[in-house]
Amino acid sequence: MRLLCPKCDAEYEIPDDVIPAEGRDVQCSGCQETWFVPADTPPRALTSIDPKVSSILQQEVQREMEARKAETRGANDTAPEPASAPRPQADPAPVSKQLPPIDRVEISPLISPADAAPALTKPVMPSPAPEEVAPLDSQQRGTVAAFLILGVLTAIYIFAPQLTETFPSQTDRLNAYVFWVDDLRQWLQQGLKAILDYRMSFSL
Repeated sequence: MRLLCPKCDAEYEIPDDVIPAEGRDVQCSGCQETWFVPADTPPRALTSIDPKVSSILQQEVQREMEARKAETRGANDTAPEPASAPRPQADPAPVSKQLPPIDRVEISPLISPADAAPALTKPVMPSPAPEEVAPLDSQQRGTVAAFLILGVLTAIYIFAPQLTETFPSQTDRLNAYVFWVDDLRQWLQQGLKAILDYRMSFSL
């Protein structure tokens, strides 16, 4: 038995005993279309066109195409040329209006030529180079050295407690120096007091 799919026109050849007497539903494996096939139903025949009729139809189509081409060619030959667009005319130049003459007014300068002249400035002389410092003589060097030594001794006397903690081995020498400075201070104080008393005795 031959079956024909009603949707995609696929043909299937199956044994006759596959379809029972009451018929059955079958499914197309190509488009998945399902339809009912009764028993002993002849398949739907394919419609075909007679070769003669097909040849006549092709000739008619070809004539129609040639006629359309001829019409299109004739329309292009007889079509009028498009008129050229008119050129835009240039706008005439505007006529300038002459303004009335302006009265001339003489303006006196606010600054006289004498004032306008730049004032003469005194030329700046270059500053003289600094003179070199004269070296110290022996007396000045001795004075500076004495002040330096006095400053060092004063610093040792003031910072004696801190120095004894930092240098324990020099404790005896530092204490002796501090005692000597204390005695010297007392001697100077007594001498200064004696001088003041001596001067006060003349004022009485």
